[in-house]
Amino acid sequence: MNLSICLDQYASNFDVNNLSTNGFNVYTNLDLTNPLVQGIPYQNLFSPPLGNCPYLLTNIPAGVTQIYVADNCISNPEDPSSTIPTFEELVITCCYAIIDVPQTPPTTSSFCTTCSLDFDVFSSSYVGQIVAGNLTSTCGPVTDYTIGWYKDGDYSSPEFISGKGTAFLPYQQLHPLTGSSAVPVLAGDWEGIIHDIAINGVTYSSVSGSANGQPIPFESCFDTVVVNPLTCANGPYSATSKYSHKFNFNSQAVGTTPAPVSLTYNLNSTTKYFAYYFEAYAVWDEIEIKWKSGNPAATPNPTLYSQPIYLEKIKCGYSGLPNSTLPTTTIPQISSVWPKIFNSNDALRRVLTLTSLPTSSNPSFPDLLEIVITPNPTNNNTQWKAGFQCLNNFDCTDCSFNLYPNNLPKISKIELNKVYGCDAQQIQISVSGCYSPNSDFMVSGEAFTSLTGSLLNGTFPAFSPPYNNTIQVFAPGNYNPNAYIALSTQTSCTTAGQSGGTCGASSTGSITLNKTLGQIQLTFNTLDDYLHYKNSLISNFNNLSNYATSSIPCGTDVRYYRRFNLSIPIQSSPTANCGDNTIIKNYKFKVNDYFNVQYTENPASNFWSITIPQTPMTNCYPVASCDNCNSVIQNTIVTSYNQEIADPITFTFTTTVGAKYSDPFNGGFFLNKITSISPSGSYCADMVGRYQNYSIYSATTMPFISSSQSPTGWSNLTSLSSSLPCNTAPYHPSNMYGSGLANEAYLFLYQVRFLHLTNSFNYTAGNSTNDFEIYSLSNYGYGTGSFSLTQGVYPYPCPEPSGSKIYSYIDGVPTVYTSSYFIGGNPTLIIDP
Repeated sequence: MNLSICLDQYASNFDVNNLSTNGFNVYTNLDLTNPLVQGIPYQNLFSPPLGNCPYLLTNIPAGVTQIYVADNCISNPEDPSSTIPTFEELVITCCYAIIDVPQTPPTTSSFCTTCSLDFDVFSSSYVGQIVAGNLTSTCGPVTDYTIGWYKDGDYSSPEFISGKGTAFLPYQQLHPLTGSSAVPVLAGDWEGIIHDIAINGVTYSSVSGSANGQPIPFESCFDTVVVNPLTCANGPYSATSKYSHKFNFNSQAVGTTPAPVSLTYNLNSTTKYFAYYFEAYAVWDEIEIKWKSGNPAATPNPTLYSQPIYLEKIKCGYSGLPNSTLPTTTIPQISSVWPKIFNSNDALRRVLTLTSLPTSSNPSFPDLLEIVITPNPTNNNTQWKAGFQCLNNFDCTDCSFNLYPNNLPKISKIELNKVYGCDAQQIQISVSGCYSPNSDFMVSGEAFTSLTGSLLNGTFPAFSPPYNNTIQVFAPGNYNPNAYIALSTQTSCTTAGQSGGTCGASSTGSITLNKTLGQIQLTFNTLDDYLHYKNSLISNFNNLSNYATSSIPCGTDVRYYRRFNLSIPIQSSPTANCGDNTIIKNYKFKVNDYFNVQYTENPASNFWSITIPQTPMTNCYPVASCDNCNSVIQNTIVTSYNQEIADPITFTFTTTVGAKYSDPFNGGFFLNKITSISPSGSYCADMVGRYQNYSIYSATTMPFISSSQSPTGWSNLTSLSSSLPCNTAPYHPSNMYGSGLANEAYLFLYQVRFLHLTNSFNYTAGNSTNDFEIYSLSNYGYGTGSFSLTQGVYPYPCPEPSGSKIYSYIDGVPTVYTSSYFIGGNPTLIIDP
């Protein structure tokens, strides 16, 4: 008989770092002296990355019950004078394994039980997922298999196929189906039925298999998996978590595209809102959410509610999607295109309103949501995160807006500090905390430059009680004229960087990266790939270095300290797509290295290359008072850059029609040099400012149905349109970032006025730089006071006429004018002398 062998490189009796070059010998329990086979290279016996098993051992004598595989570490079988050791001699000093030889081959009538087929991890009851590990067998190693998963007794076709190995491609989910690879599925009874399987080198197939192996019954060898629906009460996360149900799904299809996955969510009769987030990373995926009535006959329109009512259909991700599919006019038009587009690498967060839909009052027939996530159809290397939460009520506003206009957070402490040497003033106000119950389901609108779908923009992070939220407006060391009070002219450097690349089309040939000490080299065998990298390098150099035409001297020209970043996607398979699971290699080089880049072009030999030197960087910027550039350059750029390029580790990787980034050199880093403007006289700044916005689309749920009568295939149900309670004062409509209608609001809660600022610290009585006043702006919101973005003065004039003075510190004397704005009626005051 024959037997396939795969040794476990992680077993305690192997030291894979100390294997001999003599190969392994195979003995049987019938003959421990003469090997059945000798000199097998260890690479043939171990799994990747150490080797490429299985090794097929043939012609095993009858009666053998065990074989012994031992590293021949004390003999050389290629030397005729060498004595072949016995197994007993080898096991004293060498690595070895003992393998049982199955005595009874499986038959078609006893296939499942004879081989004790099972998963090493398995759950017969789960919420929202199928959990099944790797397939095991007592009849020998299982090297390849596919399993069809069938739902509720429908055996016409599997809902999806999972598998392992390359013998029976394709399949849509890669085992083990555990952890982030456990497959989300609809509620129901699921059966896993083997289609094809290779055990001990023998292939078996059911009627649904494609390998034409020895026939086995079309029946499940495993327990039925009862998948329970998600409900508003059975989430595994605590009540204080954002979302009661969370999924982090890593979808790895082999030889085909991943299958869509679905979830069933049973709703309570009290559920009015449904919050979700969906993060698709780079490779875009699509999510749709359908509402299904639990009892259509009891609704006002049984015909309508007997079909799924769609609440969401949107593509998310930041690679390969257009900018927007959202008109910016009226609400009905906002939802006139399907699917929507959300082209961002951030999570999509939205709260759906269910109040316009009829509610089933019978708990035996609950209304439900069916959530379908369709992976990218062209890239099988994709993953996503999702979270879901039922809500019985909802409040859009941040706590500060809820308190507006008559009950602002109270002040507990005031600190005035000085930065000596380069005169600068800093003031900090600590205020009481407050919590916004629904802020967990919102994200800051300022974090996005393109609103392309159903993003619910919300608040700044909630304060954490009690009384520990410090608002630091003027920070020493942050040399931005808008962020501190500079009393004398100061020069500063700030850092900025470009974002890294995103996945692009696969290369048309092979690309080789060869990173050695002090040099990066890329070689190509197609002109298209070569020009892709060359044009990216030239374009990014022009953008990053302000079109320098020659080497930049080391000194005060901050362009010298700018650097580029090359991003290369590295995959375990050289032919894999660039996607969510891609490993990225990043290599840096400075601006002056660009002028020594070597381009080799030899079309006759199908050879092109780009060679980039990596030379050290020197900090030549002079040390000067009131100038932080030297320290910023050294601490944020030079030290880390020189350490990285001095790394002696070399790296080589070759793709064969593999992955590349759309803009591989997009990821530079550079400096900006700023000279501050010294204020004088009266100067005002807002100390506690709040800003909040949300797109009208995000707050509006527009149900729709599939419709053959509509040219788009879909039709809005405008009579069922509903909105979140988000249109309260002090919001006003706006066109957010030019991407869609929004409501937004500004609140400036407190304002500080410095009465006598000069170009240095001045302690003369009646004219002290320390003198300041605090005003309450409780009646000041967008559109209610005078609002200006005049640099350094917020708002203008100084002080704001609508404000009310509540505190002052004049000539060293503090005065409280309105005690209700302070904890205990009087704040703690700390003055740096």
